[in-house]
Amino acid sequence: MLARSDARDLAADRVTEGARSSCLDRIAQPNVALAIWRRPAPRGLAAWLDALPADRLPDGRFVAEAADVARSVEGLCVVAGMPDGTFRRRLAADVASLATLYGRFARRARLQIRLEAIDHDSCRRFHRDHVGLRLNVTYRGPATQWPALGDEARALRTQRRYRGPLNELPRFAVGLFKGVPLIGERAIVHRSPPVAGRGITRLFLCIDEENDDG
Repeated sequence: MLARSDARDLAADRVTEGARSSCLDRIAQPNVALAIWRRPAPRGLAAWLDALPADRLPDGRFVAEAADVARSVEGLCVVAGMPDGTFRRRLAADVASLATLYGRFARRARLQIRLEAIDHDSCRRFHRDHVGLRLNVTYRGPATQWPALGDEARALRTQRRYRGPLNELPRFAVGLFKGVPLIGERAIVHRSPPVAGRGITRLFLCIDEENDDG
């Protein structure tokens, strides 16, 4: 199940989820604005990431074809001083596999990858994405949040004062979002979870088409 999910949101058919990667195919349906692949963590990876000092988490962005993503992620890991071994390779391979998956939906060869260590309130404002398709995954810490679909206008208006129902992607779940260019104002209003001052460092992956600037 979705973390802190409101079942009415799924009934509205703008949000869909499943336990297999094929559920992401539903993003092609006209009314679907967010498809969620509810998947388990790659074996052992969650505990390994949680045990790492925050300053050993990779943090950077690059543009690459899917075949080159694993090597580029490894480069970010080397710069961060992330220990070499099975789990680092597992992380790089997972990002690469998700890049391949995203490329199939976006029909683009070159992709923009952001793998970020976040200990501040990045993208804390509720907003809609102004890109075509965006894929995100949270490997460590709390994940992307969105209000109950009937509360979107209130969340946009009140921002940090919003105290209504919130959904949150489960850790390691894959969220594939349609942005405003594809679905207009039906794009999902969402935000990154506020973490400043909480002693939390997230590890967040975002994949876009090359040259998207949302």
